[in-house]
Amino acid sequence: MSTTTLEDTLQTPEVIKTIESSPAPPSYRIEIFTQSDLLKQPFLFELRDVINTSYYDTGASSFEKTGARLQSNTQLADELQPTGFTAIAFAQKAIIGTASLKVWPPDAEGTAWKVPGYFERFSADEIFSASSTVLDIRPVREVSKLQLSRSRRILDIGGKGIAASLVKACHEELNRRMFPARSCIMLKCIREVQGLYWLKRGFRVVGEQYCPPYTWGYNKGFVLWAMERE
Repeated sequence: MSTTTLEDTLQTPEVIKTIESSPAPPSYRIEIFTQSDLLKQPFLFELRDVINTSYYDTGASSFEKTGARLQSNTQLADELQPTGFTAIAFAQKAIIGTASLKVWPPDAEGTAWKVPGYFERFSADEIFSASSTVLDIRPVREVSKLQLSRSRRILDIGGKGIAASLVKACHEELNRRMFPARSCIMLKCIREVQGLYWLKRGFRVVGEQYCPPYTWGYNKGFVLWAMERE
């Protein structure tokens, strides 16, 4: 098995454009940008607006969100770092979605992850106290992983699969850069809001942790899932 590291394969930024179309109108295309090229684009304000708008979307759940995901036009690019990249979906000239990948940082949340299903044994009132125990803890594997954040506008424009296409474009680009080494992408999502969505798209839960009320501006506490797909 190859021992090529993610840092070795992604060290030199470059611009790759991937064109995809939905099978029925409205059509869209997906382009992939490295950090350096993203900073040169004239649409950074629009991109920030799309991400912040979708950040408030909690679907049919009872969760409510306050506070913006991005505070500046360049924050996303700064978070990518030199080895990350972002896929952006365009319908004509309008941005309709984006997914970004970057190196998964060790102990990303500063709290140890519990094994999948750990919090299912507790009631809502018991979860907070359970989150402070040191039982059944294992770290999420982070070597050669990438983190994905996903943004949608207008619910995938009538279910045209834009979010799934963005994930596919990112994973294909990662495979191209990592070849012949195996690649794996990871994401974090709120179990009650997006968990089922990502389970249906081939991701599996590899860890979870409890986040108290007002974490990231949400009105109540939630279980955060770490998920991966090879």
